[in-house]
Amino acid sequence: MNLLESIVLGMVQGATEFLPVSSSGHLVIGQYFLGVKEPGLLFDIILHVGTLLAVVFYYRRDVYLLVRDTLWGLRTLFETRSLKKALERTGTRIAAFIVLATIPTGLMGVGIGKILEPDDGSVIVTPAFVFGMLIFNGIILFSNRFVKDAPMDVDDWNLTWKKALIVGVTQGFAVLPGISRSGTTITTALYLGVSRPEAARFSFLLSIPAILGAVVLKFDPSVFSGEDGDSAILIYTAGALVAGVVGYLCLKLLVSLLQKARFFHFAWYSWAVGVLGLLYLVLHSPV
Repeated sequence: MNLLESIVLGMVQGATEFLPVSSSGHLVIGQYFLGVKEPGLLFDIILHVGTLLAVVFYYRRDVYLLVRDTLWGLRTLFETRSLKKALERTGTRIAAFIVLATIPTGLMGVGIGKILEPDDGSVIVTPAFVFGMLIFNGIILFSNRFVKDAPMDVDDWNLTWKKALIVGVTQGFAVLPGISRSGTTITTALYLGVSRPEAARFSFLLSIPAILGAVVLKFDPSVFSGEDGDSAILIYTAGALVAGVVGYLCLKLLVSLLQKARFFHFAWYSWAVGVLGLLYLVLHSPV
């Protein structure tokens, strides 16, 4: 993989991480059409770090609130031994909701991951698989058209433990390339009566521990060693920076469209890519 390919894949990751069209699926498609051999899980994770920085910067006030209130809650719990008192602040409760939602996501991710990557080395995640999942993703997104909007109060959180847990379960299915994580979690939250701004905030804040966990578990510093170490650093860094910048701009766009109840329009894109992609594979498959 060269620098130009890294930049192109970084743009794909940045545009599709927040727009509800599946970043992992588009990376598979991008690698296929670019003729790039699978660059490895580490490269995907590095690109996700770029989009993670975009989330943290865009929701920096919420991130500050979560960190501040969580530290306060831990201190209160240590001093009073009262969980109820420790969860009095909004930021502490939301942090607890994020932890709760992450648990089923992680368990489902491990289980589905073993199915997608069987021990016999067979390949399940093919471009055809991704195109099929994108068609299903379009159905999920189009269902937003029928959601009754909850009151919008950008300064209020009305999440509950039950809602957070359900969102975490549905997020687990987004391990499937072609199924959008943001599309699935936001759609679920909307059906549970969460307001559109709050659904977006919780969805993207929920991505932070998932990405950090993947970085910690999968990071392999040996990639940057040896004769090609310097070039690998340049290629990976360029991809991450592009993913972060493009991701921030797309995050702003998505939040704006979500507030205007135009979220479901991304279904047309998912259906178009899925159907045209399958048609392309059929026409170019060897007889």
